[in-house]
Amino acid sequence: MFRIIIFFGIFGATLATEDSVLCTSDFCKGVTCPELPERCKIQNSTHNGQFLLQPSECNCCPYCLENLWEGEDCSIGDVSTGSPTTICGPGLACTPSNPESTDGTCQRMITTCTQRQDDFDNKKANGTLGTMEVRQECDSEGEFVTYNCIPGQTCYCVNSTGSRIFGEIDYTSKPETQLFCKCSLKHYEATVIMGKQLGPGEYFRCAADGSYETVQCIDDKCFCVDSYDGAPTYPAEKSVNITEVSKDTLKCYKKEEPGIVYPACTEIYLKVAKEYESYKEKGYRAILGYQYPSCDLDGTYKAVQENSTHKFCVDKEGSILYTVDKVVNATLAESMNCKCARANLIMTTFEKATCDENGNYSEKQCRRGKCRCVDYDGNQVCKSTNCEVDENEELKCPTRTQ
Repeated sequence: MFRIIIFFGIFGATLATEDSVLCTSDFCKGVTCPELPERCKIQNSTHNGQFLLQPSECNCCPYCLENLWEGEDCSIGDVSTGSPTTICGPGLACTPSNPESTDGTCQRMITTCTQRQDDFDNKKANGTLGTMEVRQECDSEGEFVTYNCIPGQTCYCVNSTGSRIFGEIDYTSKPETQLFCKCSLKHYEATVIMGKQLGPGEYFRCAADGSYETVQCIDDKCFCVDSYDGAPTYPAEKSVNITEVSKDTLKCYKKEEPGIVYPACTEIYLKVAKEYESYKEKGYRAILGYQYPSCDLDGTYKAVQENSTHKFCVDKEGSILYTVDKVVNATLAESMNCKCARANLIMTTFEKATCDENGNYSEKQCRRGKCRCVDYDGNQVCKSTNCEVDENEELKCPTRTQ
C-alpha cells in the first residue's frame, strides 16, 4: 500500500477547564492587569505592537511588545535581561552598534526579498522601471510572501525563495486575501525533505489555488478538512466510506453527483498503482507495461504530458492545447512548460498572453501598444526603452533561463 503523508497546518489550542489545578475560571477575576504600553492601545499605522501571552501565571492579562520603527534604539538582550517591552517592527531587525554590544538601532532587514524591493526602487528612481513590473512584497521577517502577481494576467504561488510552485488564480488586486498557498507550500517542503516527488495518495490533495481541497481521502475513508490549514474536522464530522460520499454524508462535498471524489488523472493513477501493487504481492519481480499519468497537486492532469515521440500542453481534463515533436523540435520540447497556455485558460480578460508554439510565454509580450520582455513565468524583466534593440529598432529581449 501507499505510504500516506498527511500535511497538517501548524495550529494550537488553548485548554482551560475546571479540571486545572491552578488556572480555574475564577483565578483571573481578582487579578489587576498593568496598563498597556502607549503604542499598543490604538493599533494603527503609527501606534502598534505585538500581542503575546503574558509571561506570568495563567496568562490572565494582555501582554504587548511595542513596535519600534527604523532608527529607534533597541536591544537584543542577554541572559540577565528581564522581559522585553519593545520589539523592532515588521521588516526591521535590531542591529548592534558593534559586535560586542547588545544595544543598537532598528534597521531594515537585508534579505533576497528586500534586495528585490531595492532593485525595483532603484529602477523607479532612475527611470528604467517597466510599466508592468511590480514591487516585490515581503513579510514581517523580510521573506517572500506566498504569491506573485502579473498585472492583468494571473497571480501564482511561490515558495520561501520566491520561486513559483503549484497554485494559480485570475489576477486580483488583493492576493493576500485569496492566495495563501498553504497546501502547495507544505507539499514543496515535503519533497525537499524526502528528496523525491510524491504521487497521488501520498499527500493531501490541493485545490487549484494552492489551498487544501476540502474533501480528503485516505484509502477508502473520506473526511472534511479546513481549506486554509488542512486540519480535519473529524471527530466533529465523521469520516465516510468513499463509495458513500455525497452532499448528504459530507458537508464539504460540493458536487451534485455523489461518489466523484477524484479527478480523472488521479483515478487512473490510483487504479494503475493498485494493479501494480497486486502483482508485487503475488511475487512478480519484473513488472512491465505500466504507465502512470502525470497528475498535478489538485489531482488533475499536469500542464505538460508526453509520450515516446511528442510533448503536449493539456488543460486540467487532459485535452490537448499544443503539440511538439520531440525529435523535430527538440529545443522547444525540452523547454516546454505550458505556463502561458494554462494562464490563458484562467484569465477572464479578453487581452490574452502571447504563447510560443510550445505553450510557453513568448519572450516579447505586447499590450495596448506597449511591448515588454518577460521571463518564463510571464513577469516583465526590463523596461522596453532600457532593453537592447536591433538595427530596425525592434525590441531585443535578453536570453532567458528556466
